[in-house]
Amino acid sequence: MSTKNDRRAKARLGCGFLCVSAVLSCVFLAINGLIVMNLVNAFLPMMRSDSQDQRMAQAIVFLGPLVLLLIEWWVCDVAIDWLRPAGAERRGPEARP
Repeated sequence: MSTKNDRRAKARLGCGFLCVSAVLSCVFLAINGLIVMNLVNAFLPMMRSDSQDQRMAQAIVFLGPLVLLLIEWWVCDVAIDWLRPAGAERRGPEARP
């Protein structure tokens, strides 16, 4: 019986989990890129002419989606920990239903 539960616990570490994580990261990056690009294009004309540096805008467009991706995965991790029962990690695999 414990081998059945062990297989369920290890199933999340397989190739399918990694592929879903990679695809989800690509979707998040695409959406984040669109959001950051629209924000930069909206705020750039409002800035003074001497502070409209194209290098700064490109750095924000490059780094913004990556920072948002880290925040999104952190929120997912916190939500999973919050939704998981508190005693689940303390009990052994044989105690889980």
